[in-house]
Amino acid sequence: MYACRFCGRVEARPLALCPGCGTWGSFRPIEDLRPSAPPAKAFESPSLGLLERLVGKVPPGTVLLLGGEPGVQKSTLALSVASAMAQSGPVLYVCGEERASVVEERAKRVGARGLQFLEEYLVGRILRAAEGYRGLVVDSLPTVAPRASLSAGGPTAQREAAMEFVRFARKTGCVVLLVTQVAKRGLSGPEMVEHVVDVILVLAKQANRTKVLQVTKNRFGPAPAALCVEMTPSGLLPARILFRCSKVSQ
Repeated sequence: MYACRFCGRVEARPLALCPGCGTWGSFRPIEDLRPSAPPAKAFESPSLGLLERLVGKVPPGTVLLLGGEPGVQKSTLALSVASAMAQSGPVLYVCGEERASVVEERAKRVGARGLQFLEEYLVGRILRAAEGYRGLVVDSLPTVAPRASLSAGGPTAQREAAMEFVRFARKTGCVVLLVTQVAKRGLSGPEMVEHVVDVILVLAKQANRTKVLQVTKNRFGPAPAALCVEMTPSGLLPARILFRCSKVSQ
């Protein structure tokens, strides 16, 4: 697979002219664009809580992408994962969708502890603040921007921001969880984002009020797999696990 290094458009072969941005000679193999430097620090990867039921133990420097439609409680799941990671070391939770005080109150209600909260939208400031942390949660990717001159939420902003987070994870060994939305065609943002992350999870509503957490990509193990979860006063808890689930009803 090949991707345009300017707009992130993905094609099966290297086109001379990118249909997305109109740039000539911009397609490169995705492997050449993906940051692949090993983590600089050798330490055990933190726990991912109920996500480990699906993806197992991931190595340091892993980047996960969690998607779901609005109102499906992605943030509640992200808080649960962040709290599990915090048992192994400090975790920074970046609040872009809501004020940090609101997220902190929700964290207390679901029993998420040991987290530091930050309201910030510039990736550079986020990464400087995250130095020395074992885990980083960005809620959400469409709300951050790689630089002040670029508006958050656009394809270029999401692609560049994702690449910066991947580079940071590979360099430091920090495990990064990026939260995003689900659009009509799939996950929000350019296709390039899905190619550079290591694990992709999608949280979807079910007709019977339960939710299904599905793994659609796992660089470290088999996919797809799915886990039924239920909302309780303590947050989202696993109900039953489904393996080799090729399709989840919406």
